[in-house]
Amino acid sequence: MTDRIALPTSLKRTVLSQALCAARDLPLVGVAGVAAVLSASIAASIPTDVALAPDAEKVLLAETLSTVIAVYAAVMAAIYGSFRYTIDRRVGVVAQRATVQPRGWALVGRIPFTALGGAAVGMAALLGARLALVPAFALLGLHARDVAATIVVAAAASLWGLGVGLLVQAHLPALFVAPISLSLAVMLAPVWPTFCEWLPLPTFLRAGGLDLSVLGLADGGVDQSLAALLASVWLVGVVVVGAGSFLRRDLR
Repeated sequence: MTDRIALPTSLKRTVLSQALCAARDLPLVGVAGVAAVLSASIAASIPTDVALAPDAEKVLLAETLSTVIAVYAAVMAAIYGSFRYTIDRRVGVVAQRATVQPRGWALVGRIPFTALGGAAVGMAALLGARLALVPAFALLGLHARDVAATIVVAAAASLWGLGVGLLVQAHLPALFVAPISLSLAVMLAPVWPTFCEWLPLPTFLRAGGLDLSVLGLADGGVDQSLAALLASVWLVGVVVVGAGSFLRRDLR
């Protein structure tokens, strides 16, 4: 009976502590702000004469830009996911909570809030890009499918960053490893496009139905259904391995 009462109590405490942190999540504010500015700068770099192009061409360009914005959102969300854990560990918040909460439940409570933060980064990136596009595009090319895909990709990327942070532990190295490990496919795509289709970021993007041709990854052996499966495997794998490391290591 005691175990049955303690389990939901631990979960409730964990969710409450994470919710309180989310309410004053300064890393999220900073990363989301940077994501919005970066996306806006990319959108603003489009030549002004595009405003005179036919609507069909504008829609095509906006759809292509959606993939680029999703990539930037994913990279920034991965930084956020890693940053939020490693900074808590660095300042002793993780160790302090471990004295009053089981480690496992503390991690379970962290996962959904990390994903929500990543989704917020994705929304900030979208907002920055669309505001910059308004003078030339108005709302042309703004599709609910692409918006949802970018938000989901960013949420997944934040969980990737969390998994990397759990593994690397050290704050500064994790801030480099998380985005680089995710964006590696973009850097290697010109050389090994077929291989890169199977890496995390392309599977996240393709699972969301985004066009990868702008990244040099034409449709190959990985369709949307397979991409969704691979994305799930990548995510579950990195979080489970990171969680195993978290549960075994000394938090000091």
